[in-house]
Amino acid sequence: MGMNTGYKKIIFIDDDTEMVRIYNSILEQKKLSDYLIHFENAQKGIEYLKRIKKEEDLPDYILLDLYMPVMDGFKFLQYFNELKKLKKSIEVFVCSSSQKQDDRNKVMKYPFVSAYLEKPLSTDFIELLIEDSVH
Repeated sequence: MGMNTGYKKIIFIDDDTEMVRIYNSILEQKKLSDYLIHFENAQKGIEYLKRIKKEEDLPDYILLDLYMPVMDGFKFLQYFNELKKLKKSIEVFVCSSSQKQDDRNKVMKYPFVSAYLEKPLSTDFIELLIEDSVH
């Protein structure tokens, strides 16, 4: 039984491993790095979600890059939409350096996508999510 500290779990799907390393080292200093789980492609993220048996083990948030090899963010959202065993409401934040309005419209169609954020994300934002002082 892990103690529930009230921290939120984030899955970060992005092929920019360098950036994720930076986030992790900052979070490590604040003892929050356990709450950020990184996958460098969307397929691995989907496989991970499919393997989870217990609802409380699901992440609270998914930070999703749009343009990645193997499976991109758009494809991920399609799959995720079909994974309806996910009763728990997982909020997805799409993070992209793309300024295309069209991309934005495409992802905001999904009710579980909370926001379209420009990269790079600030680590403050990630901390906020984990500590969930937003709600």
